[in-house]
Amino acid sequence: EVGTIEHIEAAGDYMCIYTGDNSLILRETMKDLERRLDPRKFQRVHRSTIVNLDQVRQVKPHTNGECFLVLESGAEVKVSRSYRDVVARFVH
Repeated sequence: EVGTIEHIEAAGDYMCIYTGDNSLILRETMKDLERRLDPRKFQRVHRSTIVNLDQVRQVKPHTNGECFLVLESGAEVKVSRSYRDVVARFVH
């Protein structure tokens, strides 16, 4: 179920898909996986991370214009400076 995906991280040629309690490993490129996901729900926040916007609980500012997204599970995901404007449009 795509809605249970919390965030996705690239690890070499693999994607680690986190669903809160579980993690799955998929052999696919970030670009291909990003194309298959609904851009209204899933946004890239770092060169190696995609986040389910429905799972974002809080935005925590950090140094140098970076920030962290706190997810429903309590996990924190770093947003790089190059993606912060994209995140600001979707996370309120």
